[in-house]
Amino acid sequence: MADMPVERTVEIVTDTAIIPAPEGQRQSRRPSQTAVLPWVLRRVAFVGSLLLVGFVVFSGVEGLLQANSLDDRIIETRAEIEQLRRDTQQLAALVAWLDSDAYIERIAREDLGMVRPGEESFAVHSPGRGDLEITRSPWWANLLPDEVQDLE
Repeated sequence: MADMPVERTVEIVTDTAIIPAPEGQRQSRRPSQTAVLPWVLRRVAFVGSLLLVGFVVFSGVEGLLQANSLDDRIIETRAEIEQLRRDTQQLAALVAWLDSDAYIERIAREDLGMVRPGEESFAVHSPGRGDLEITRSPWWANLLPDEVQDLE
């Protein structure tokens, strides 16, 4: 019984009489003005929802990228702070060395040619060094004696 086709007829109702619709022809229904308004509202609500979701996703991605950039800057700044701390320690060692009696005596002997009572002064002139090692340390690090430079 389920395989048997069912015949259906559509009737058009008017004010005066019931007229059956011609066979094979469908009746087109035009939506009324009240039916169009909810359809438009649904479309506007759908588009608005899509825009809202897009804005939230965009804001979230932008926030993640910004947080990642800030993390990179924090790492770079911490490395720079550590380098500045090392430089500060070296400068403090330099100040201590420059204030020491050993440095003052060295400058007096080497630059001013002074000697202690009972000592004799002499100078040895050597040719220039062709194998001079170039270092990329700050200028003031070369003023430190070898013991202080080993603190690095």
